[in-house]
Amino acid sequence: MKVLVTGCGSIGRRHISNLIASDRIEKVFVYSGNKDCLKDLNDRGKAVTVTSLSSIGADFAVIANDTSRHVETALELAEDGMDLFIEKPLSHNLDMVDALHEKCRKKGTRIFIGYNLRFLSIMDCIKDNLAGKLLGDLYFAKIEVGQYLPLWRKGTDYRQSYSASSARGGGVALDLSHELDYMRLFFGDPVSWKVMRSRAGSLEMDAEDLFEGLYLYENNFICNVHMDCLQEKPKRSLRIEGSKGSLLCDFIGKELTVSSGKDKTVINDPDLFDITGTYKKELDHFMDVVEKGTKPAVDLQDGIAILKLIEDR
Repeated sequence: MKVLVTGCGSIGRRHISNLIASDRIEKVFVYSGNKDCLKDLNDRGKAVTVTSLSSIGADFAVIANDTSRHVETALELAEDGMDLFIEKPLSHNLDMVDALHEKCRKKGTRIFIGYNLRFLSIMDCIKDNLAGKLLGDLYFAKIEVGQYLPLWRKGTDYRQSYSASSARGGGVALDLSHELDYMRLFFGDPVSWKVMRSRAGSLEMDAEDLFEGLYLYENNFICNVHMDCLQEKPKRSLRIEGSKGSLLCDFIGKELTVSSGKDKTVINDPDLFDITGTYKKELDHFMDVVEKGTKPAVDLQDGIAILKLIEDR
């Protein structure tokens, strides 16, 4: 297959490298304003830069440019009926998402939103515990993620990144919206919610560095989602409390603990927490979608739903 990649930042280069390494990919066309985007990459003779999005002849596209340009780029490529892998999040707001939905309906375009944590193996263990009702009736859950923005991308100035710019689609809620995606994966959609955002720290950015969301479900279960780009010691965790037991997953410490009555199970197989491998898995998943015409694991409607949970509507 041939693939077009738009954008060559840190995530764009990661996708380009994984596509080059895939035996399923014949050619990688890269559209980027960065003239050195392929520098230091072993392209195996597969990668080439292009100066236009038209007449590429690719089987699908990976959209990994600034978040604020995702939908604009997707509309242009969907016009050609090209299937689209859009790096998370779908966009920085809900503007034009209805137009994209209508365009994809007319053209038969399939869209996958790149929430790679869906492909983390420990997620299946958590889903199995919830499906087996091991915790009983769920009372509440606490999802927390935090890491210090200046340390996110080594060798780059965070102040120049899209993450620090509201206009370019930055802000912690969009950057770390994986947590809202896996909340929906485990618990479904809430019936009501309230969110709060702020700039609590002293980072040089004009987007929020702190997000709190409270999500209420039909059975009075509440999930609290905390995100920040202020903690110098990274944290990513999930805690669930139920009538029969509790579950605690430390994604960074690579340990899942499930307690029910006197029973306690600890799972700490590092392979189940291999985040690096999820980027290859999501690309393989989407290539299967393109070849077989199947439904993406995270589609356009999922991407829209997550934006609504961020925007408090």
